[in-house]
Amino acid sequence: MVIDSSTPVKQSSIQVSTFLDEEIVILNLESSLYFGLEGVGACIWSAIEEPANAAEICRKVMERFDVGEDQCLNEVLGFLDQLATAGLIETTSLTAC
Repeated sequence: MVIDSSTPVKQSSIQVSTFLDEEIVILNLESSLYFGLEGVGACIWSAIEEPANAAEICRKVMERFDVGEDQCLNEVLGFLDQLATAGLIETTSLTAC
């Protein structure tokens, strides 16, 4: 899966997740692997409950964390690639209201 700054992504339908203390715990239902996210990772995960692209996700991350736009975009794209490799996100289309 190729993800760039305009690719809409969302949480995969083959996972379940929940907040546990200050961490988000995710279970991939196909692989039975658990993942834990804190801080920026948890912020990104929350941002993709609904379809969003990396630029939109970065806006949310930059509201909460002290990071520049270029660095944020590079790191968000890298993290989204990791989530995609783990089967935790899928690409989708953005829907207009």
